[in-house]
Amino acid sequence: MRNTKLIIIISFLFVFNLSSQNTGDTIVVQTFDYGMTYGQAWGPPRDTIAHFPNNPNLTFEKIIMSYSMRCKNGQVNTSGGNNVACGEWDYSCHTYIHDSTRIDSILNKVSSHEINNFSGSVFNFTSNPVYNYYYTYDTLLGLYLDSVILPADTILEFGIISNPGTLMNDLIDTISTNIVWSTPYSYTYDTSGSIINIDTILISETINILELSYYKRYPMAFQIMSFVTPYGIGLDLGPEGKTWYFDLTDYAPVFKGPKRITVSGGGQWQEDMDIKFLFIVGTPTRDIINTQQIWRPQSKGYNSILNNSFFEPRSVNLNPNASAYKIKTVVTGHGQEGEFVPRNHYINIDNSAPYTDLWQVWTECSENPVYPQGGTWLADRAGWCPGQASDVRELDITNIVTPGQNHTIDYGVTTASGTSNYWVSSQLISYGPPNHNLDASVTNIISPSDNVLYSRKNPICTKPKITIQNTGSTPLTSLIIEYWINDAINKEVFEWTGNLNFLETEEVELPANKSLWDNIDFSGGKAMGEVVTYENNSKINKFYVEIKNPNASNDEYLFNNLISSTFSPAPKYPAKFTLWASTNTNNGLQTGICETSWKINDTQGNAIYSWINLPAGQSFSDTVNLSPGCYSLDIIDSDQDGMDYWANNDGAGALKLRRINAYVDTNATPWTYHTWFKDFELDFGSFIHHEFVVGDYGLNIGSNKNMSFDIFPNPSYNNLTIRGTFLEKGKIIIYDNLGRSIYSKKYNHGIQNITIDMSSFSKGLYFIKLKSKTSQKIEKIIKQ
Repeated sequence: MRNTKLIIIISFLFVFNLSSQNTGDTIVVQTFDYGMTYGQAWGPPRDTIAHFPNNPNLTFEKIIMSYSMRCKNGQVNTSGGNNVACGEWDYSCHTYIHDSTRIDSILNKVSSHEINNFSGSVFNFTSNPVYNYYYTYDTLLGLYLDSVILPADTILEFGIISNPGTLMNDLIDTISTNIVWSTPYSYTYDTSGSIINIDTILISETINILELSYYKRYPMAFQIMSFVTPYGIGLDLGPEGKTWYFDLTDYAPVFKGPKRITVSGGGQWQEDMDIKFLFIVGTPTRDIINTQQIWRPQSKGYNSILNNSFFEPRSVNLNPNASAYKIKTVVTGHGQEGEFVPRNHYINIDNSAPYTDLWQVWTECSENPVYPQGGTWLADRAGWCPGQASDVRELDITNIVTPGQNHTIDYGVTTASGTSNYWVSSQLISYGPPNHNLDASVTNIISPSDNVLYSRKNPICTKPKITIQNTGSTPLTSLIIEYWINDAINKEVFEWTGNLNFLETEEVELPANKSLWDNIDFSGGKAMGEVVTYENNSKINKFYVEIKNPNASNDEYLFNNLISSTFSPAPKYPAKFTLWASTNTNNGLQTGICETSWKINDTQGNAIYSWINLPAGQSFSDTVNLSPGCYSLDIIDSDQDGMDYWANNDGAGALKLRRINAYVDTNATPWTYHTWFKDFELDFGSFIHHEFVVGDYGLNIGSNKNMSFDIFPNPSYNNLTIRGTFLEKGKIIIYDNLGRSIYSKKYNHGIQNITIDMSSFSKGLYFIKLKSKTSQKIEKIIKQ
């Protein structure tokens, strides 16, 4: 099990004496935080020097980037603009680590010759001067022939002085300067200026004007993360913002000692930003031998990519000490066609046919977990979506390269058109062999979790989902998985079987027995009658997963076997309620079938209620009656634009849940009546998955968990009886329909049989509240 000890290292401090750290400890290096002074959108980069661990005696199992973003000061942008709350527009945020000991280079090209007033590729000329001739009459000399030399062409010939292995740019040197003539004719004129003879000049010399390649060099800047800010109007990221986590272990050779960290791209100042790096002390799955930049990250138009003016084929030497190699590439499209048209891109090794790796750069944005946003957030894009990290393509090239040899690596796009620009970042990672023979790790908790990446799948009351990985060289065929909530004494146990090779992963669904949920802490819930919600207590509950006995044997490395997640419980709803819905139209027409359908499913995925093939532009009201248990309401939109999206002509729909009987909040002054208890966000993109609990379902949910009673007869003529078991003493209060207290009586804990004389009450509706120290329940009663 991991013993996590946090050592906070402020970015401007040097790190000393870290060799005493234990395996499993975490060293934290803070760079930017929410308190930094704001710059302007499209202003200078965020820029700082961070001092990372640099002790040769320390190794790190993982290096994790914690990337947090919130709207400025936790506010919501309601007016537009890029310098309030969350900025209005979606802009790139590229995070770089700079290494001045390494060299980046960008290919540039220049013509081999420069000739005045000439722009072609083949220049014909003669080195002999060319003249025009003129007959002139002079009173002394009489008629004589004069000559005038024609304007010459100046040819500058260039060469390249290379400076490989340095930070100096290659130099363009002038090799020679030559005066030549390219005029094909010589003319003879009479005394009146008329042409009387034309001689053809022998043009016997030729220059083929070529392109010379040279490189400009810079300190190396590794793009360690590409993120695009969300559309900010109406976006609420909460007072603490949202946090994403990125595994940067592949860049371990760079994360040593003092390094410059920058964020740029246009959106670096739109939101508050907190970036820290977590160094988990331990043994990595395999050593990172080297991290090499292939091309300096930049954005270029498709024509310059197609003609290899940029991201040209490069010869790269494969580290001779490595046993495995991988290319990581991020491609994002920009410009109208570049952003919204899918294109095929490729990585090719040694001019292979077909391409070594050919893939379509295209990302489904309608499933974005950060929603709703302003703008066209749900439109699919080339490699990115507003409010999330850009896609990373990984290519294992181990089996097609030879250690120590040079191989040509090329990137390209097969075709494009219009305004298509592509931002490209690509690195070659060289690895050592696996550090463990038999090792398994649990890498992720998908649910229950408050991780922003999985917010569309949470909260849950069904089966937890985790990700396991084989991190040893031996195929993984079996595993014991233990899991529990909070400080549960008895753990759930699941025996997994399968077949995973080295680094392969599998998503595992775990059984959700009643005993799993018994230890949830519900103290942060908000109760309104039978409805209990838990939006604000995600930090109270923890879900733990620990794996053991891979292949029924001993795990060689125990420090990647245990992880946990914080989470919120699923809400509790009444067994009987009404689902109200209005379907939106088909492009403004109330005809045909609506794009949206919904189902209520049980834990086995069986549809208890379903609403499909509904007519467009209509309203519905259906009563739902459910047995105690866990359910999911799944809403699917076939056009992936939700039920209320400003950029279509479908109008706005509605989907709400309503109590059968209104809940009266007698603690409010004046009393408040609540009928609706769930109003779904309609700008949801492609789907909503919403889990909820009816009854206790083994969860001990409810505001009345310490009392169980019946009230009868109801309606009542004279005497009303309350019979039940109470774990705490409390008080009975009766209110009239105006919320005025007209009767009160105390009761003791234990089994009680309480009679209330209502003979003096007027006929009508009343509310009776039973309230103890930790529980309360309100029921309607009628006096006849």
